[in-house]
Amino acid sequence: MVPEANPRVGQLTTQWQRGKDKIAAALISLVLIVGVVAQAGFAWQVHLNGEEIGVVKDKASLVALIEARTHEVEADKGYEVGLASQVEFRKIVSFSSDDAEAVKETLSEGLEFGLKATAIIVNGTEVAALATLEEAEGLLEQLKSRFIKTSSNLEVEAVRFREDVELEETYCRVEDIVDKDAALNVLLHGSEKLLQHTVARGESLWTIAFKYQLGVSSLKAANPNIKPEVLPIGSKLSLKLDEPFVRVEVVEKQTYNKSIPFATTYTTDSSLWTWDSKVKVAGKAGAQQVTARIVSVNGKEEKRDILSTQITASPTTQVVARGTKTAPSLSTGTFLWPTTGVITSPYGMRWGAMHSGVDIGAPKGTAIKAADSGMVTFSGWNGGYGYMVKIDHGNGTSTLYAHSSKLLVSQSSVVEKGQVIALVGSTGNSYGAHLHFEVHLNGKQVNPLNYFR
Repeated sequence: MVPEANPRVGQLTTQWQRGKDKIAAALISLVLIVGVVAQAGFAWQVHLNGEEIGVVKDKASLVALIEARTHEVEADKGYEVGLASQVEFRKIVSFSSDDAEAVKETLSEGLEFGLKATAIIVNGTEVAALATLEEAEGLLEQLKSRFIKTSSNLEVEAVRFREDVELEETYCRVEDIVDKDAALNVLLHGSEKLLQHTVARGESLWTIAFKYQLGVSSLKAANPNIKPEVLPIGSKLSLKLDEPFVRVEVVEKQTYNKSIPFATTYTTDSSLWTWDSKVKVAGKAGAQQVTARIVSVNGKEEKRDILSTQITASPTTQVVARGTKTAPSLSTGTFLWPTTGVITSPYGMRWGAMHSGVDIGAPKGTAIKAADSGMVTFSGWNGGYGYMVKIDHGNGTSTLYAHSSKLLVSQSSVVEKGQVIALVGSTGNSYGAHLHFEVHLNGKQVNPLNYFR
């Protein structure tokens, strides 16, 4: 009886045959590649200052050329020089090469030689070169010491560069070697960085310039179309800031005295008007000794950790009496238009913010009259309002007159409807001579025009 064929054996035989075919094909490919390489041969691709200038078979002759040219320049100058150009040889497979003499001529003409110098390398990039190692080391120490403070209550714990800074011997052209002052300027100011700032409520050109440590003139130059007197909330300003190559981090421990503000409590006094107050007990600030670890970068504080505090004097609470005496109702019940002029800005939303009154444009010195009879609760300087008068007419109604050039009434005086109380001006946050007029009802600003219909 003939034994039955095993199908598994046949399958293995077929796989073995296929494997032999693949190996044979790979060997043939390898032989062909070796043959091509043998026929083509290796060559050298020559690069000068990053640009390919040719392909040659003989690298040694070009190296000899560089050495010979170096000796020629040294003999001509009378001092040691080095190669300032970047020459690179890349090994490649090539069927042909360029004319060797033409490549030599191109290389020879393009070679530049320089003096031995010390390069300052920041994060792998050369940013400046100085004549000697000693000069470069001295510059880096000078840069560090520039941001070190000296004080009896201060201990410097560490001074270091935020970047990886190295010194490396190199050869540079004479015109590329700089002095210490020029190198210091490069390290500190580096390149220019462009930013945008969005104007927020209460900001001015001066506060923005101070925030970024810029001059107002520089800010104006970067934004020639802006009006410095009026910066709309939400508008964009262009900023040109220095981007230093090197940042010096200083860690210091400092002990200093810090004031502790006093608290204020309030009582009432029926002999004082509601807008008046009187200090019964003067407050006195306390004091504490603070020890902190401070991290600064290029002289600007970045972080402050409080290590300990010790109170050396406790604060004294201030007691203030607030008046409860209300002014008699002197109002006639109707309002008089307060000055001669036209409305330049009405009550309501303006430049993305609420305008709390009406602006009435008028020449400087124009008379401002009391809209109704009442008692003056404020007459003086009030920040952005400039010189200002406020009158209480009773029944929860008061009027406010701002940006005056001159005030003609004093606090607590009684005024009649139509009496001249001030003169138009442009004090405080003002864009020109005008009266800013507000009406308050129970302490809230309302539309003044509602009182003239």
